[in-house]
Amino acid sequence: MELIENGSDLADATADLKKGDSYYVDTEFESSRNGTRLSLIQVSRGEEIYLVDALKIRDLTPLGAALGRPEVTWITHAGLQDVDLLVPALDIAEPPALFDTQVAWALQGPEPSVSLSYLKFQLLGLRTMKTHQADDWIRRPLPESQLQYAAEDVEHLPEIEKLLKERLAKLDREALVPTICREQLWPKGEPVRPISLDSFRNAWQLGEKNQAVLRFLVRWYNDLHENEQRRAPSAKNLLAIASRMPRNAADLSRLKGIPRGWAADNAGTLIRQMKEAVANAHSDDFEPLTPPPYATFEEIRLDAWLGSLRAELCSQLQVAPELALPNRLVKEIKAVIEETGERQRGADKLEGWRKQLLGAPYEAYCASSED
Repeated sequence: MELIENGSDLADATADLKKGDSYYVDTEFESSRNGTRLSLIQVSRGEEIYLVDALKIRDLTPLGAALGRPEVTWITHAGLQDVDLLVPALDIAEPPALFDTQVAWALQGPEPSVSLSYLKFQLLGLRTMKTHQADDWIRRPLPESQLQYAAEDVEHLPEIEKLLKERLAKLDREALVPTICREQLWPKGEPVRPISLDSFRNAWQLGEKNQAVLRFLVRWYNDLHENEQRRAPSAKNLLAIASRMPRNAADLSRLKGIPRGWAADNAGTLIRQMKEAVANAHSDDFEPLTPPPYATFEEIRLDAWLGSLRAELCSQLQVAPELALPNRLVKEIKAVIEETGERQRGADKLEGWRKQLLGAPYEAYCASSED
């Protein structure tokens, strides 16, 4: 273990690290209402462990020259926060290939989120304690025991990686890990889904003029740029605006969830456009809506079927349900089935590695569970 506290020592450490192409990486940081502050970077290529003081060394880009090469792999445990902190700190565009031991564990068993201590015990028989987990990582100097604790977070990653790869190789899943880790540790933002009248359960209560306003607000909101949507009232507030039909900025800002600053800047234009929507609306445009049911037996049965599908497929494949079929994806599958009336069509939502792993078992389950 070597503590790196200045640029000269960082240059020497980087020269050694450049000799490898796999890096065992972890970070220590402090989170507060002001954000997250990177404190320490633990990195090794399987031999010497370097503890890089990210508070004393302002320019960490030399480390990025080694760790940011496209041909290398980072081995982490529950590395979402580590990746999020290191990419900007090392001034690299995005992380290279990733192997996360938590993800790899979930890909060969039912447990999605386990601690590093748990893996050390299960795979190596080591019993460790989180003696410094709640310590202050901003204070300096860091005591020797705290530094040793930090080093232990990468010390056994090479052995754990080796054993996990052996298990995954037996399941023929080792090649899936970089893709899954990329998805889990460097997630792309979810595409913004357009809203409609169906997005509002109580839209059926609106009269002719109010429904015309809501139709306008739906089009207006969908046409906003993503950045504009973040500053504007959230979609769930549009029904309240249509119901109240505010006459000025003061009326608008009194509604719950409407930012006052935004209302002051935009109320005039928005209210004028709402009035135009009412004036231009025709009686033929009004569609009396029927309130949607709060529950149906068909939906209850579909939810039960999806729960059984999720449990059976993941048990059969020996993969954690939260990894293979997260709740977000189950909802998308449910929506397709409700729209088409065909359970097999739910497989249309399986993409990439999930289609490869789950596609055939999904179709087989559908065939075996036909009413």
